[in-house]
Amino acid sequence: MSSVEWLACAEPGSVEDVVLASRSLGATARPRFVESPDVIRWLAAERPGSIWALVGELGEGVSDVNAAAAMAADGTLRSVSLVRRGASGSLRSRAARAGIDLVIDPAELEPACAGEAPRKQLLRVEPPSAARVVPAPPPVKGRAPLIVFCSGRGGVGKTALAAIFAVVAASWGLSVSLLDLDLSCGNLYSCFGLPGGEDLTRLLSHGMPKGPVGAAACEGVRLSGPCDRPENAELAGPSLNGFICSQTSASDLVIADTSTTFTEATATAAQLADRLFIVSDGRPGSTAADARTGGLAVRLGIARTRIARLENRCDPRGKRRAQLHAEIGLEAARVFCAPDGGEEVAELLAAGRASQMTELGVPLADSVATMLAQVLAELGQLPEHDAAKRALEAGEPRKRSFFGRRKEARSA
Repeated sequence: MSSVEWLACAEPGSVEDVVLASRSLGATARPRFVESPDVIRWLAAERPGSIWALVGELGEGVSDVNAAAAMAADGTLRSVSLVRRGASGSLRSRAARAGIDLVIDPAELEPACAGEAPRKQLLRVEPPSAARVVPAPPPVKGRAPLIVFCSGRGGVGKTALAAIFAVVAASWGLSVSLLDLDLSCGNLYSCFGLPGGEDLTRLLSHGMPKGPVGAAACEGVRLSGPCDRPENAELAGPSLNGFICSQTSASDLVIADTSTTFTEATATAAQLADRLFIVSDGRPGSTAADARTGGLAVRLGIARTRIARLENRCDPRGKRRAQLHAEIGLEAARVFCAPDGGEEVAELLAAGRASQMTELGVPLADSVATMLAQVLAELGQLPEHDAAKRALEAGEPRKRSFFGRRKEARSA
């Protein structure tokens, strides 16, 4: 698998603006600056789909808008963002027509304090009359990645995937904070054989925690949520931003399961997420449900590069199901596929034995390991663990030669 890279071009006076913009989009390292937009285009042609491009003010010569538009027209970049102070509505409309993914005004980006919602807005590529939305805050240095699972309908396996992701991460030696943000009706605890979750209302009644909290789900995983009493869900909502931030400071990885509908808790977690997985399956109506969820995520100001689509219960020998429509703004979102776990996975989860998925070598757990390794590698957070490295290698495309099949036959 080609490594993901952030490349940028800008005149010296615009460099720090571009760095600030990259952080707001989830970059964990300073982007690599090249001498001209053409260098980015050449590199993208060699490694299509693996480069995020940011274009700042370029000074003399080609304009930044035209350079970004040319990159977008190539179709080889994963995402193209234009960084411009004082970006006007007409500029954003022009950028949208040219296919540029985002227009970012650095003046609108202010680092959010831990536990506080950002006060400024990320200027997205939308018509000037579009509703203004609040983006996710720029990532805080040293903060653990946050992975959030959501869906447009129930029964797609979202909760099971969240549990297995947590188990796999813990098997790599990571300290995982698992959050059940389906505050009224969540049952993530049942996957681990617990009688209930750690009541979020009670946790928050003692003030904002300064360390990891929650019930011990299995070795390396602590589970917080939902609320013991569904009627208390509204009481926990206003404090969730600070609570999630506290856990990203106290753990190596935070994974959040959410409700089927976009509640305040779901929206809060989604806006903070480093990766927002929109989970679907092949049932009739799933594409329309995902389109509604994806459209709402975009309107909430979540950068497309932070959104991933996860097609659950896929048949590895069948054709890939229909993708989300491009008009919802997720054409830059990556697609992952997870196989159907079958009765084996259903029985393990029903018995509260999610923690044994990796020990038993369940194929679904292997698939989850590959997805998690790829996401953490993209975020620069892949742990130094042999199993994590093997999972990343398992996701690399295999090069096939003319004599590939014959070599395999000889080695068999």
